[in-house]
Amino acid sequence: MQNQIDQGLLQEHEQNNVEGMENEYVDKHKQPTQIFEMGKEYFKQCHQLLAIYTALKFIAAITLIILRETIYGDEILQKNYHEIFNDAYLVFWMYISCTHSLFAFIYYIQLLMKIDNEVKCTQVVEEIGQMIVIEIPEGYTNQEREAFINEQVQIQNQEMIQRLEIDGQIEESRRISLIATEIKKTLLQNERPLNVLGKGCFILFQFIQLWGLIFYFHKKSSTESNEDLKFYSLYKGYLFSVVFMGIYQYLEIYIITLLVLIFLPILLFYSLYDWIKNYCQKRRERRRIDDSLKESMYSLQETAEGENECAICMNQYEEKDKIAILPCSNKHRFHSTCVRSWLEINSKCPLCRSDVFTLPDEIF
Repeated sequence: MQNQIDQGLLQEHEQNNVEGMENEYVDKHKQPTQIFEMGKEYFKQCHQLLAIYTALKFIAAITLIILRETIYGDEILQKNYHEIFNDAYLVFWMYISCTHSLFAFIYYIQLLMKIDNEVKCTQVVEEIGQMIVIEIPEGYTNQEREAFINEQVQIQNQEMIQRLEIDGQIEESRRISLIATEIKKTLLQNERPLNVLGKGCFILFQFIQLWGLIFYFHKKSSTESNEDLKFYSLYKGYLFSVVFMGIYQYLEIYIITLLVLIFLPILLFYSLYDWIKNYCQKRRERRRIDDSLKESMYSLQETAEGENECAICMNQYEEKDKIAILPCSNKHRFHSTCVRSWLEINSKCPLCRSDVFTLPDEIF
């Protein structure tokens, strides 16, 4: 018997090995979907533009700093370090913006290099489920093989587009944008240092943006003036261009943040109102219950036979238990906690099904 079992297991193992070897030698063709290729191209175009923008910003900042130290070195800036949005800190802002531009340029270039890497790109395609896998039957000539691949690729690309349309993603530009976003998200998940660098650049830029905006509006109302200094005017022009382009770049995020700031107090107020309303309603229900019940302490000596069990929890009363009597009958008595819990969800007597609350609702 044991020999038969061992022989069966051995045959099953050999069969699995044969199937595994057959799967390894199956002729397969893999390629990304058409929508992925379009999303990848869109991703590359966006980050190429961002890389160019940050490079130009870095060059402009370096140029201004060099001009300040050479040609305009004799110009004296009136400084007041006691006020954080004074002209004195504009120089530091320039250095911070220059540093941010350098690291942001490195970040965008690294993203472009990662997506151009064949191994990384294949990994991203498989993780987001945009890989077409075609098993090619044996015996095809090269021409038949190419025709079969083209036909299957076209079918699967069409199925992918139809699936996205069913999900509500009908516009092609929107689908491409979503794929590009998914590509970036997957790349950063697999590259932790690059992810940290990107988040650091984003946080630093928001600080640069906020300080620049406050500085710009602060100088509108300030009585101090360094407007006659040429390098100062160049600095302010650079600051304005950085702030303007930053608003354009992160406009969607800023709009969402603004909406949150506007609607959050409304939601908090509504939540508070809803909580107060529910609290008042529960308090009203408890008061109605109190008005409808007669409560007393249970006494075994004063209780008639057959009235020593709560019909709700099915437990017998014990000496000095708190008992509540309903107005429909003096014999309809229950544990006070049991009948209160019952009346919070059902206004009828558990025994005779008559309405317990005979008083009209109070109006608040």
